[in-house]
Amino acid sequence: MAWFFKKNDASPLNADPGITEKKIDLHKSGETGGLFRLPRIDTDILWRVLVSAGLLIFFALLQTTIFARFRPFGAVPDLMLPLVIAIGMTEREKWGAVFGIAAAFVIESLGGAPVSLLALLYMPAGYLSGILTIEMFRDSFAVRLLFTAVGCALHMLFTLATLALTVEGFTFLRGLTGAVLPEFLSSMVFAALPHLLAKAALRVFHKPREERVE
Repeated sequence: MAWFFKKNDASPLNADPGITEKKIDLHKSGETGGLFRLPRIDTDILWRVLVSAGLLIFFALLQTTIFARFRPFGAVPDLMLPLVIAIGMTEREKWGAVFGIAAAFVIESLGGAPVSLLALLYMPAGYLSGILTIEMFRDSFAVRLLFTAVGCALHMLFTLATLALTVEGFTFLRGLTGAVLPEFLSSMVFAALPHLLAKAALRVFHKPREERVE
């Protein structure tokens, strides 16, 4: 099981830190005699933000346009949740949490789902996937599949709760077979796409600068 769990004596400091908190490099401004300091922009963080934003917009549009018409298993797959988990595992917990809030806001603005519920699911999903990847699990296909399956199962509960509160004459069996299970299956089938694209797009930022310029 070494391929699944990390060794007990492994220190989180030795793991891939993803985004680390760097000290802001300040430089003096000659106009104010050195009293006024301006932060230097970290290009790595800037590019990570742009790439993450591009992934978010791409999958949000994919979910609300193409998959809104082509409904595998009769339901629209949730591509945002596996994308949030992928960002959390790749860029660690802080980015995962912030990205989860942004994903909930974007999908709500496009008419996807209630943001009040999705934010409560996406933010912890991004944060916990980052923490668990550092502390316990290795970043592998099996772990990503496990995290996504747990997240989609929790999404099933959120969907059932929403239907129970908003649909008149709701029954558990009807909601389970007519909406929740089809959504779970379609989300799991297409979950690999956001995981693969997110890891491929952000992988370059985890290489030393010397390797990037070669």
